[in-house]
Amino acid sequence: YRMGDATALTAAERRGLTLFRSLKTRCFECHGFPTFANPDFKVIGVPDLPGQEKDLGRAEAGAGAAYERAFKVPTLRNVALTAPYMHNGRFKTLAEVLSFYSKGGGRGEGLELKNLDDKIRVFSLSTEEQQDLIAFLRSLTDESRRPAVPDRVPSGLPVVPRRHETADAEPPVAPPVAAPAPPQPAGPRTITVGAGGSIQSAVDQARPGDTIEAEPGTYHETLLVDIDHVTLRGLVRDGRRAVLDGEGRRTDAVIASGHGFTIEGLALKDYTSNGITVQGATGVTFRDLVVENTGLYGVYPVECGDVRVEGVTVTGAKDAAIYVGQSRDIVVRGNEVHDNVTGIEIENSVNALVENNYAHGNTGGILVFLLPNNPSKVGSDTRVVGNRVIANNHANFGDPSAIVSQVPPGTGVFVMAADRTEVSGNEIRGNDSFAVAVVSLASAFPKGTSFDVGILPEGTRVFGNVLADNGRNPAPSVKKIAGRGVDLIWDGSGADNTWSQPGASRFPPLLPNPSWPGVIQRAWARVVSYLAERAQRWNPGPSVAPASAFRSSASARARSADAASSSRRGEVAGSTRLPGS
Repeated sequence: YRMGDATALTAAERRGLTLFRSLKTRCFECHGFPTFANPDFKVIGVPDLPGQEKDLGRAEAGAGAAYERAFKVPTLRNVALTAPYMHNGRFKTLAEVLSFYSKGGGRGEGLELKNLDDKIRVFSLSTEEQQDLIAFLRSLTDESRRPAVPDRVPSGLPVVPRRHETADAEPPVAPPVAAPAPPQPAGPRTITVGAGGSIQSAVDQARPGDTIEAEPGTYHETLLVDIDHVTLRGLVRDGRRAVLDGEGRRTDAVIASGHGFTIEGLALKDYTSNGITVQGATGVTFRDLVVENTGLYGVYPVECGDVRVEGVTVTGAKDAAIYVGQSRDIVVRGNEVHDNVTGIEIENSVNALVENNYAHGNTGGILVFLLPNNPSKVGSDTRVVGNRVIANNHANFGDPSAIVSQVPPGTGVFVMAADRTEVSGNEIRGNDSFAVAVVSLASAFPKGTSFDVGILPEGTRVFGNVLADNGRNPAPSVKKIAGRGVDLIWDGSGADNTWSQPGASRFPPLLPNPSWPGVIQRAWARVVSYLAERAQRWNPGPSVAPASAFRSSASARARSADAASSSRRGEVAGSTRLPGS
């Protein structure tokens, strides 16, 4: 199938493959092509066997608390032959395994797990869907070395033929010899789909280098595109587009894995899980798309390289309108995202440019995150430049079990734990909680959580932005930390973070400026971190010092920092002040 033979899977197996790669089940997130495995260790919450000691998994091998109950993700190849399932053989059948996952993993078994993987969520499967998914899993059985059925056995008993190979069956009839197919033209082709036709049928006929064009009209399909170097284009005529319509019951609009995949010109609407997923590909382009109400995400490239998202409009996403995760070399430019939980999210990725986008009316405008429990353990070198981030004050309607549900309404740009992030030249207005926040993972996760990534944001630069009318009606979580809404928030974590935003309101009241000597930057960071640690002892929860802690000591700390700076330059303490942030 992966080599282009669409008939290698039955209809049921192919429906199962669609479910496997859907964000409804998220199986593919841990069991990716081509091995259907993952190099990581995951916490899914498999219950211990009755009467047996608690099995802490990799943590018992010295990996630390972050890996408590974490086990290696196995391959699913030949999974039909390897029952019982899970590390301890807890489940006897694939149906039992699917039931476990559909109930939310360990949480559905009554286990309280701080480090349960974020992708383990509740979902439902119909009887037919379960059968289709199991059919696909059985298709992963390798038959290349299947032993032959012997002519006789030592016992002398009759040899039992394989299923569909009964002894009394009539000899197979040779199929009629088909006439030779007409020669196919060499080179790239354009395959056109008329209104009312099947885009998937055209995809199944495509070869690398082909372009599939869909005429304006409505298509009720989920598309699987696993061929390299294919362009899927919706034709636009007199303002009318080709529309992929999930009718509120199909899970995903497009699922792709081919390298060099381009999708453009289409409209997508009313899918329950996701708009477009692309996994493990390089050279991926999303261009000129209109995406509305497609479940968790609008476009979702993950574990990809050389990603471009341009001219895309997304609304109604319950997580991120445009999400790029565990990827590198990314351009997200000229898009409009509105009325989603988050507009644009760059997660655990390297070398991203987020430029000239318009994010408005979301819960949060632009997020740059490094989160735990993902295949990629790094997030760095993202530039957020020239964007309009306006009035992102929508109520958060994300999944309560997902980290995105913690994004406070009124969020402009939110940097968490990522390194070397630049936020410059943006217009950030009317966001009720804050314009730009820079925090560590400790500010978002419960006290005592262990992490498998670096938790501190380092090397952040915030400068040259237009900030206005932010922080006027902050979310309770922000008000608890800062006492009020502000333009700029920092929790004191990380090194080499600097701000150059004269006149901006801020918390804490003094933020490191690029002109500060390095020793002063580091000293002030230690002061802020110390106050945050004290606040953690006073108030269980996020380790950010409350506003009262800073108000009680900010003046003294600022004078101390000024004095240290003056002393470094050989000046009289108090004769000059540090440049404001």
